[in-house]
Amino acid sequence: MTHHNHNTARRSTLRKLTGLGLGTVLSAGAGAGAALAPFGALAKSESKATYRFRFGTIYTPAAAEYTAPGIYDFVERVHRKSDGEIAIQLIDKAQACSEDQCAQRVMNGILHMGSSTFQNTGTTMPYSVALDWPFLWKSRVAYHNFLLSKASNRLYRDVLRDKYGVVPLYASGGMRNIMMGKKYAEAADITSPDVLNGAKIRITNSEMISNFAKSMGMAPIPLAWGELLEGLKSGLVDATETYPSAAAGFGMYSVLSQDIDVQFCPGYSMIFMAARTFDKLPERLQELIYEAAYETMVHAYETATLAESTLVGIGPDPSPDSAYQRGKIRQIKLSPEQYAAFKERGSVENNSQLYANLRKQLDGVARFDVYGALSEYAESASSTELVAEKWWT
Repeated sequence: MTHHNHNTARRSTLRKLTGLGLGTVLSAGAGAGAALAPFGALAKSESKATYRFRFGTIYTPAAAEYTAPGIYDFVERVHRKSDGEIAIQLIDKAQACSEDQCAQRVMNGILHMGSSTFQNTGTTMPYSVALDWPFLWKSRVAYHNFLLSKASNRLYRDVLRDKYGVVPLYASGGMRNIMMGKKYAEAADITSPDVLNGAKIRITNSEMISNFAKSMGMAPIPLAWGELLEGLKSGLVDATETYPSAAAGFGMYSVLSQDIDVQFCPGYSMIFMAARTFDKLPERLQELIYEAAYETMVHAYETATLAESTLVGIGPDPSPDSAYQRGKIRQIKLSPEQYAAFKERGSVENNSQLYANLRKQLDGVARFDVYGALSEYAESASSTELVAEKWWT
């Protein structure tokens, strides 16, 4: 495929996956003041907005092609559903906050809304990592079903709102794998945790994931997302943990060689709003925000699945021009026996000492047995079919 055709195909896919073709574009090069620049009916309706919100994110339209976080779609839905009564200024490309700052700035009132991979907000909001217990969820669909369920209110959403003043709206993502740098390009496929012993792995700023890395015998090195590319290039780290669409969307495929498909915990971006901002809205607009979030989450789940094949390259029919094909990344599919070996090595039950302090901390925040309650839900959750409930009703 020529460079021109590749870019044309990407723009076409972007319109399908994110909704950017629905009438919302971003003003370029405007720094921290970058704003949505709606046209047509949206431009007319925005001028009469009663409520104006600032929304910070690290996403770019290009990264959104791969990860399908739905943020551009969500903003457009809110504009359209409210007939311009709500105007959201989307400040993307990390111009308003870095990945580990967005939650703090929403909590402090600098921003009204934000998005962040919740594994990166553990320092700011310790309970945000409550879904990340290794091997708790059987698949990506299972934790999406939880977040779309009424059970998520008591076990997760209400705790975040009550403790940190943040209203979780919706999430989109995949499952985290162990990904090896280019020094493993010529190595045999890694199918056993024994091979990982001593390897330096970049982790998010998360005690949960640090514990998992230790259980694998790896040396966890916290490194900011923006520093990971150089860290892998320089050899500061041998590997990273992340999910495939994030690796593809943010250019990591150029420095990776093996993706060990262990799917040990969720990797997702959460879109959230300050509770004090949400609570000032009339009830009909609160309902509108929830409806837009619900629709966006279901749409993002479906389009992320499509993106895995067409752009990321891990689906059943990967494009020859997908990120994994271009980066020559081998996704290592594990047999049931091989997966069981990773699970036995890394499960919470088999590493009770490692997780004792974290369990005590999260139980203290929520005032119930967090891992126990989530395990009970996860055991019965569908791991093969999306069951979309309106959790707030």
